[in-house]
Formats: sequence, C-alpha cells, structure tokens
Amino acid sequence: MAMKISVIGGGRWARTIAEVLSTMRGRSDSIIVHSPKNSAGIEAWISERRLGDRLRAAGAWPSFGSERYRPDAVVVANRAEDHFDAAAAALRVGIPVLVEKPVCLFRSRIEDLCKIADASGTVFGASQVFLFAQYFQTYAARVASLGQLHSLRLIWTDGAFDIRHGEAKSYDPAVTIFDDVLPHIVPIIDQLAFRDLSLLALDVQRGGARLAVEARSEGRPVSLIMARNDEGRRRQIEVVTDAGPAALDFTTEPGFMDISGTRENGDPLWDSAPRPLATMLSAFIAAVNGAALDPRLSPYGALAAAGLADVIRGRYFAYQAEWLQKRLGIPLDPAVHYALTELSRDVDATAWATMDSRARLKAFLAQSPLRSYAGYDQ
Repeated sequence: MAMKISVIGGGRWARTIAEVLSTMRGRSDSIIVHSPKNSAGIEAWISERRLGDRLRAAGAWPSFGSERYRPDAVVVANRAEDHFDAAAAALRVGIPVLVEKPVCLFRSRIEDLCKIADASGTVFGASQVFLFAQYFQTYAARVASLGQLHSLRLIWTDGAFDIRHGEAKSYDPAVTIFDDVLPHIVPIIDQLAFRDLSLLALDVQRGGARLAVEARSEGRPVSLIMARNDEGRRRQIEVVTDAGPAALDFTTEPGFMDISGTRENGDPLWDSAPRPLATMLSAFIAAVNGAALDPRLSPYGALAAAGLADVIRGRYFAYQAEWLQKRLGIPLDPAVHYALTELSRDVDATAWATMDSRARLKAFLAQSPLRSYAGYDQ
C-alpha cells in the first residue's frame, strides 16, 4: 500500500534517506522532505537527481492537523537539538516515527518519547543502520561461536574531508563527539554481548576532537576511540575470545573479517542485495503497516547510549574548562578553536584573544549550553 512519508531535515543524511525511500523496489510512496532552512536546496537536488515523480520539498514541518496532508509515517533527520520536538509532535497524534541518531541528547528525553508513543499506541523506532548490515550480523554470529569473550576494542574516526554518498561529510559542531558516535557504537557492542557499560576513564585530546573511553562490561575491558578531523575514516572492531582475536574492519563497506587468522569478505552479496539503509527503512515501513517492530529499531540502544553519554558529559566539561584555563594567553590553534566552537556553538576566532583572564573564561563557560547539559557547577 502506497504511503505518505515525511522526512524532516535538509542535510546530506536526510536527503540520502529520502532518495532511498523514493527508489525502493515494489513501492510507490509519496515522499516529502521538510526543511524550513533549505527547501530551495532540496528542490534543486530533487531536480538534479530526477526524483520529482515521487519526491518533493516543503519549507515547513508536516501538518498533523489536516487529514488531507497528514503523513502516514515520519522520519526525523534534522538537527539533534530539534529531534525531540519533531518526533513528539508526530507521536502525540499517533503517527509512527523513526528518529535518526542521536535520538535526543539526554536519556530522559528519549524516555519521554517512549512514554508519548506508548500513550498514543504508535510505533517509535530509533535508527540503528549498522545493525542492519549483513557484514555486521555475520561478524556478530561468528564472535558468538568463539567461546567466552574477554575484551573489546572499537575505533571510529572520520577524516577532515571524507566523502560519503558523493558529498562531503560534515558534523554539527555543537554536538560532542560522544553524543554523535555513541548511538552507533553502543548498540553495536551490545549486539556483541558487551552491555551495561560502566565508565572508568576518559582521555580528551585535540580540544575534544578525539576521545578515548575506557569502560567495563561485566568486568571485561572495553576500549572506545572516537575522532573527528582525523587522518582518515576508520571503522574497526576487535573482540578477544577464547579462540583468539576476531576483528572486523568496515572502514570501506562491506569490509573484511579476520578470525582465527582467516581473512574473509564481510558480505559477498554487498553489490547485489539491498544495502543496510534500505533494509532498515523497509523494517520501519513494515512496522508502520502492522508488523512487530524489528528489535534492531528498539529505542533501547539509544537509551543505553544516552545513558553513557550522560555519565561522560560532566567529566568532559570539567576537563575542557580546566584545559582551556591552562591555555589562557596561548595563541589560538585548531584544538582550542574546536573546543571553543563546541562550547559556544559559534565563536569568532578573535574571541580567544580577548579571553585574557580566568574571570572572562568563567563568564564564557557559564553561557555554554554544554555546561547546563552537564549539570556542572563552577
């Protein structure tokens, strides 16, 4: 049955989602991309891709009051800070919603969305695209067959000029790297039976552009490395098992598995089978049409990721404040610029030159949204 699907967001990933939805085999859904700030750009992109038969742009969020224009489902892929409002508005009137990561920046807000969905009796899914990758499912099954699991190490980095789906990849500088990446990482390692992470140590580097997290899962060490503006893209997992190390490198999908000294293609059918995003969106559409929600779309993974991020946030802000204080009087460099932009969301490079005392730095930090998010009291 053809549906009306609204995609809220005007960035690269929202466009990618809309294009996949509009080109899915066997479906004739009508897709609207809602972007108050970039509707003209969306229209130009639709024309360039020749997708106008099933896809169009709108300069406002969907109308949920009019039966005629009311969508059958909503995919939220706008700025992270706007996710809650967009998702809650649809869920309150009983419209199924899939929310891109991070679903919300706080666990409590995700819990609120779960309550709204439950009260409305509607579908609420959290995007977990890598869980729908066949190469990861194969790797997880292989790891589970190797006996007891002893430790896990995961590396997730992006270069300064990475290209994805034909466009330069970018990030929201107001969203910390752990808020951005943990929603990918935590569900992945949960599937590998490393759950209920407790934070041990945090190593903040390059002004927050690189972060090393040491944690424990049922007494087993878990090491997570995340970085932006790094030397390049890396996506690597290694689990030490009774049978030895089992690694997956999916830097370039579908990547390769290296298990017991044997190197294998992560997914030999990668070029002929539906890709992970199409598979995930198909699962969401099936749930909208009455099927049980695929467990991989459960908000549980988003809740677990946000819970760990909440624990990290206080330590992280305290570190940033102390680190900047030690650098007062030092010329602006990329690390300081990264930290200042993250803390203020938008900072003039000349502002650092006038921050010549602890009092001025304290006043700057007091205005930071990250400070209030962390509950940090100076």
